[in-house]
Amino acid sequence: MTMTTQDRPKILITGVGGMLGTDLAKALKGDFEIVGLEKRRVTHLTVPHDLCDLTQARKTRDAILDHRPAVVIHTAALTDVDYCEEHHEEALEHNFEATKNIVDASHEIDAPVIFYSTDYVFRGSKKGEYLETDVPDPVNFYGETKLRAERYLMEKASRALIFRITWLFGVYGRCFPKAILCQAAEVKKMTVVNDQTGRPTYTRDVAQAMRQLLLAKKEVVFARDRQIFHLGNSGTVNWADFARFIVKESGLDQVKVEDIPSTQLTRPAPRPLNSVLSLEKSGSVLGLQLRSWEEAAREFLSEWKEEKLALESKQTAEAAAKENEP
Repeated sequence: MTMTTQDRPKILITGVGGMLGTDLAKALKGDFEIVGLEKRRVTHLTVPHDLCDLTQARKTRDAILDHRPAVVIHTAALTDVDYCEEHHEEALEHNFEATKNIVDASHEIDAPVIFYSTDYVFRGSKKGEYLETDVPDPVNFYGETKLRAERYLMEKASRALIFRITWLFGVYGRCFPKAILCQAAEVKKMTVVNDQTGRPTYTRDVAQAMRQLLLAKKEVVFARDRQIFHLGNSGTVNWADFARFIVKESGLDQVKVEDIPSTQLTRPAPRPLNSVLSLEKSGSVLGLQLRSWEEAAREFLSEWKEEKLALESKQTAEAAAKENEP
């Protein structure tokens, strides 16, 4: 049930201009008062946001205590996995220290924290789906920073929900489908690894799941507890087949995807071969069951096409206005 204007709890979203943060703000603003924190001004947002460097404890504390939100949703992170592998100090600062600052300030006002983690906290060598109770063993340094953040939340937060998500894609950020479409516009053949398997997950679906959670499962969100859940679109696929799906659905049948093993890649950070997380707990405890990754990807491709057209139209209008300036 939609809440009245007199009963619109305030939700603070960190990284509100990012890929997930933007869709969260869109999904939640009809039912909640939304305020965001960002490191720089973001033009595509339709919710208010303050500038705040989350790596600075005092500024983070001031922002959270000033707004006093009912819930803090922490999406801000340094997500370039290869960059993290080569810049450990910076990765820790943005993924662990910033989270620590968020948790400490939220604890002061007794606000629950919803945090997003990753399949990279696991090695990826397990046969079968990873459970929330499986012992983490990070495959790369990005995974290590997120695991440290998870552990701090589990030890220090008064109320927290941690969602591990795999292979996230969306309109408002860097993601695999966009990279494939960009490459497909320039080449007739591309190579993609075929031995890494996961659940492609659409930011819009995660955002709608959070709306459902906040409206229908308040007792879980506000429980004086700390829990870990796995969340994602249903179904699994490897990167090469995911690329073929994107190419085919975009009408680019002339572009061929050639399978290669991960051993042929020379990227700084290793990736898990098995990124498949069990969705049973989030389904049974939270009632969250996301649609298939194929259906989600089709909607993303349509959404991305519309967004590109809107952006091109805006740029054309701005260019014309500039030419007509006296």
